[in-house]
This record gives sequence, structure tokens and C-alpha cells, in this order.
Amino acid sequence: MKILFTLTFFLSVLQSLAQTDTTYTDIASDTLQTSTSAVQVPALRDTTSTEFFRKNIIKVNLSSFFLYNNSLSYERSMTRKITFVAGYRYMPQTTGNSAYLVQKAIDRYGEGDEELEQDVNSTLVGNNTFTGEVRFYSGKHPGARGFYLSLYGRYMNVSASVPSEYETDTRVYPLTYEGKLKGFAAGAMIGAQWLIAKRVTLDWYILGGHYGKLKVNMPAVADLSTMTSEEKRGLKEDIESINGDLNDKTDLEATVTDEGVSVKGTAPFVGLRGFGFSLGIAF
Repeated sequence: MKILFTLTFFLSVLQSLAQTDTTYTDIASDTLQTSTSAVQVPALRDTTSTEFFRKNIIKVNLSSFFLYNNSLSYERSMTRKITFVAGYRYMPQTTGNSAYLVQKAIDRYGEGDEELEQDVNSTLVGNNTFTGEVRFYSGKHPGARGFYLSLYGRYMNVSASVPSEYETDTRVYPLTYEGKLKGFAAGAMIGAQWLIAKRVTLDWYILGGHYGKLKVNMPAVADLSTMTSEEKRGLKEDIESINGDLNDKTDLEATVTDEGVSVKGTAPFVGLRGFGFSLGIAF
């Protein structure tokens, strides 16, 4: 039971068209005008030097496919070197081992552990994630290119289905916890973005992280009318022991009745963001 909930927390945190316009920086020159009573000499201007950049980029996260999800973002320049990015990630509800990196981790560290493999295969997790960030770019070139510092906020809504069993002295009770984990986190990241073609960008998420809280609501509907009061208390204590196993970072409370189990509380929303690439179209 504790392994399943811990696994669910881990999997839960494993990411319109706008009008095309450009921004110009003009370097004005002095104007020389000479006039006489007989001849009017027209004003002479130096050639104006102009630099421009495209203010909009739509990007797809190439790395997200390794975690079995789809991630899109839109970046808009607010000033010459400051941008705002709005991102959306969708992962359909699927088994834990469907993600390539999760499967590779199990193959390497959990090989031969049939119970762990069965737990991962039977756990369903999906999520919708919204991310908003402000980026501060460095470098002499205008626009969203160069190394950057990103400050961001992230909201995640996870749907999960976690099958489990609770064994007493007299029988085994199957329990399937189905519910939501919702939360907000804030963080920072460093990265770099290049214009690799006239309208094509490459965004490299180097390293970052975020921290926040998840609100947990995971009920399990089951007929527990044959459970004794002592057995129900044992099940409650088994679930709430997760709090200690995760160094008291979680605060879960279980309620056990004849109709099933209700698990509510909070859990940490911790995640790394980095080692990824996005390909974009600038316009």
C-alpha cells in the first residue's frame, strides 16, 4: 500500500495564433541643413541601422514524448530581452510503465522485483499541467535568444487509479483508490535558446526545479462491512504511516467505514525541470 501511494506521487511529478509583428531599434542620425538666400539645400540623413526580431514563438517539447505526454508552449516578447511563456502539458491516463524513462528505471533498479513491476503495471496516472513563466535573456542580440533565467509557476491536476489489497487474519480486501491530486508550485530554471534558422528556434532547458503542495483526495469504494473495528483501525494506521515514511512531508488522513476508505490531505509537489529540448516556429 505504501509503495503504491509513493509511486503515485512520483509519477504525478515526472510538462491561438497571434499577429506577426517585429520590434525595431532605430539609431537616429544628425540632420545637416544649410540654407542661403538663393539656394535651399535639402536635409541629408545617414542610412538608419535597424535590428529586428520576431515576437512570437510556438514550441513543442521534444523530450516530453519520452514520458508519454504532449507539451506545447507559446512565448511572447514583452520587451527586447524579457518574454512571457504559457505552457500546457497533457498526459492521458495510462499505466506507469508506459513512460519510457519509468520503464528504463524499473529495468535497471527493479529487475526481478515482480511485486514492483505488477504495481507499476496496474497503476494508472494521467495529468493536465499549466505553466506560466517570465524569462530574462542575456546577450547582445535582440529577442528571445541567448541564455536565460526563468521564474515560473505551475498548476497540475493529476487523475490516478491505484489498485491495492489489505489482508487481515480472515480475508483479503481488494481496494482501488481513484481520485485527484491537485496543486501549485513555484520555481526557477536556467536555459538557452537559439535561432537555428530564419524562423526555427531550439530551446534547451538546462536545469531547474519547483516546490509546492498537492491536495490529495483518493477514495476507495468497497464493502468493508465484515471488517472488525480493530481491522479498520489497522488499515487506517497502515495508510497514515506514509506520513512518516516520507519524512513527514505528507499529511494524509484516512477514514475507514463500511462503505470504503477516504484518503485526504496534502503531499509535496516537488519536481526537476531540465535536460529537455523544444523546437519552435517564430513569427
